[in-house]
Amino acid sequence: MIRLIFIAFSIASMGIFSLSNLKVEKKELKSELTINSNLLAINFCGEKVPLTEMRIAERYQNMIRNYDTDSFRKLMISAERRMRIIEPILKKYGVPSDFKYIPIIESAMSNEATSHRGASGYWQLMPATAKSLGLTVNGTVDDRKHLVKSTHAAGKYLKGLHRQLGSWTLVAAAYNAGPTHIQHRMNSQNKDDYFKLRLNAETTKYIYKLIAVKEWFSNPKRSKEWGSGDVLDKMVQIREEKKLSELKPDLKQLARVATDS
Repeated sequence: MIRLIFIAFSIASMGIFSLSNLKVEKKELKSELTINSNLLAINFCGEKVPLTEMRIAERYQNMIRNYDTDSFRKLMISAERRMRIIEPILKKYGVPSDFKYIPIIESAMSNEATSHRGASGYWQLMPATAKSLGLTVNGTVDDRKHLVKSTHAAGKYLKGLHRQLGSWTLVAAAYNAGPTHIQHRMNSQNKDDYFKLRLNAETTKYIYKLIAVKEWFSNPKRSKEWGSGDVLDKMVQIREEKKLSELKPDLKQLARVATDS
């Protein structure tokens, strides 16, 4: 009997000791594991990117790293002048300036870019879409290769997509996959949030490409920090801290059971 009491007391003591250690460890983690709120304050056209979700943070970090190249830095310098032309045109149609980065990811800001499906020019417009927006596309003239004319057409198109879909992130997805496809996915999944929709791989990556390009242009310091991996590592550790915190009541219960025995 005395031996049983001794064992119970030992288990209880170990449980209390473990809890005590957890408290210290938790206190230390709280003091060390903090993420600057500025690193998470990333948006697209004013719509917040939910970077506190690990899958989204991982996709974003991968895309930031994807554009951390010498060739992209050269493109940033060469594209500046054209982007100054694009921005006021988009503004005229009520389209946020974040969309000025589409020609960067679509054509590397080249009017000679052509896809195997027939899209062409800075904005990679399909012939039928371009014609419906008032551009001339025939054997001798292709307005898709004219920066000002094609940007006016893109502005009209993006504005129309927003009237249909109501969200700029969904507009970006529709620019890549087509509005009919995106609307169908929204209806079938009963969701109207880009970050919650299940989409094909290319369209899933599209918004991350736009945001990563925007961030490298507008906030290279923040982009470098994301690319370093430190932000994601801290998020993983904070998640582990939360698990430890949730484990604490179970350890208390274990100590109580041992004492009662």
